[in-house]
Amino acid sequence: MNKSLLAIAFGLAACAANASLPVDGKLDPVVDGSGKVNREAYLKAASAWGPVSQNSRLGPSFEDLNPGATDDRPTNFKPESKPCAISFANRCNPYELGRDGCTMDNDYWSDSGQVAYVPDDMNDDPGLDRVQTFAYYNHVFALSPRLDYASGKPHPDPQTRTSDYQKLLGHFPRFPVAMERNYGMLQNEELVVYREGLLGVAGTQTSRAGNERPFPGIVFPKNKVPMGVAVTTQNEFAIIPIWDTDTLHGQLAVIALEAKYLKFHTWPYMGLPNQGSFSDFKLLGYVDLPMAAPTSVAAASNGWWGGPSQTAGKVLSQISLADAGVRRGMTAGEMGWQAVIATKGYAIVASKDENKVAIVDLTPLLTYVRESYLSSQESFDATTKNKGQGPGQWPATFAEKPEITPKVVWQKEISRPTAVLAGLRVDRWSQDRYKAYAASEDGTISIIDASPLMSRWSWDREGSLGVMGTFKVGRNPVAMIFLRFGGSTAPIGPADKAGDPLNNLLYIACRGDREVVSAATWGAKGGIVRVIKDTRMGDPVGLGVASRGNILTVADFNGKKLISYRIGPMTDRYKVRYGAGADGKAPFEVGGEMAVQGKPFLINSVNVN
Repeated sequence: MNKSLLAIAFGLAACAANASLPVDGKLDPVVDGSGKVNREAYLKAASAWGPVSQNSRLGPSFEDLNPGATDDRPTNFKPESKPCAISFANRCNPYELGRDGCTMDNDYWSDSGQVAYVPDDMNDDPGLDRVQTFAYYNHVFALSPRLDYASGKPHPDPQTRTSDYQKLLGHFPRFPVAMERNYGMLQNEELVVYREGLLGVAGTQTSRAGNERPFPGIVFPKNKVPMGVAVTTQNEFAIIPIWDTDTLHGQLAVIALEAKYLKFHTWPYMGLPNQGSFSDFKLLGYVDLPMAAPTSVAAASNGWWGGPSQTAGKVLSQISLADAGVRRGMTAGEMGWQAVIATKGYAIVASKDENKVAIVDLTPLLTYVRESYLSSQESFDATTKNKGQGPGQWPATFAEKPEITPKVVWQKEISRPTAVLAGLRVDRWSQDRYKAYAASEDGTISIIDASPLMSRWSWDREGSLGVMGTFKVGRNPVAMIFLRFGGSTAPIGPADKAGDPLNNLLYIACRGDREVVSAATWGAKGGIVRVIKDTRMGDPVGLGVASRGNILTVADFNGKKLISYRIGPMTDRYKVRYGAGADGKAPFEVGGEMAVQGKPFLINSVNVN
């Protein structure tokens, strides 16, 4: 082994023992022009974590592409932040919108979550804080991001200091590589992947009761380096891209999720829909990929539970699969009941250095889970009474039951793919079809027809798996998310047709042009609907949309801050409507900023129950 490889190997081992800081430095391409893996570059990219390597992974910034450019960004309207007169109103103090004075009212809602960042203090800061992105309390709205002190000590996030993870790792976790929260089913706790190989969770003030333990976690073998995380539509499975440093080959790790905490809200069944107060994980195995170095991933499944109105007024916890009538309803009953448990799904994964995008069919696994719970009383009993981590226990691993292993069903060469996204939901009356997206560093967005892997009803529009069209946005689009709330696809699609906010309405962070764009697709067509450009936003690399209000939060990497934008009107519980902008007629306004003690690259949040 040469000296460079020895140094990298030593750095990995030392960090695993928490004896040194991770190696950092500019990353070289992991494959050469012929597609051959450069072992030294591969090992360095797998192990490096810090401001230089993370900047390198994110690709060119505006300054890199436009040295000496004139600043033509506007300074958009921002409402004044005002103190709340109620001393204990910590979620809305200060506030930016609503009745002056912040008078007492008992109705409230809010969003909290996590920001992941490369910390300034690499010795003592794990790089994960708990933040609030939106709140409505006491007749007023808090639009600016802030540390979430309602959760206790938010810096660092309290779940980075749990003894559960200290025991697993031999030290507290630090340095998040990736994190994910669902835009489909409510997911109370974030799934967080740390550079030491830990998959853990991070929640909110109400994501579990104080006595609900343990915090689940998996530590991957040293040669299996996790580089991202995705979760299927209803939190059934986590999908994690892996770099194998022994074989120099890429894989997807597939992990079954159980979330039985906050039991009134959720199902206790591993691998079925749940509300993300996670109680157990099981690693089922690895899927080999046609790439060495996967860099981004997204996933979807076609089950959907929109609330008790779909299931005769019952929440998930009131629906027992031990009842044969319920099981029949889930397979052959009314559509609302049938729709709850997925029949199909997929993961889309990309490798930027290898110019590759691949799609993995999750249907064999989802079919196995569905049949295990629903096919018979005998099968249900065997599934629920024999759940566990050991050999022969449910769910089976891919080694034990190879036929349930997800399969690569499509791949294509796409130039420098920077991010991928998987459509989650198409409305019953939609005229569009299920889609996935792959963004390229030059600003091309490829629209991929994913309908064969998601459609389940006779009215679903179905085409052929593959790229159905492309459109252009700004340079180096490093993050894509869905709008979450409704909207029109106009001017891309018909003005009289509503868009599918979890399938064809997107926000895209274009680092190379220091802007965030709202985009829409309709069939094979796509385009920009709106551009958010602002003097406060210099390096957008991460995006999150609040679940309880029209708030888009942007992670500004080199600006070392979070910036919020109100992206539509707000209506309080008394039906008072507040438009955006100084005149109430603007498409968006600035909500506020929050300094981060490092360089943020991921942000998201969830309703605080």
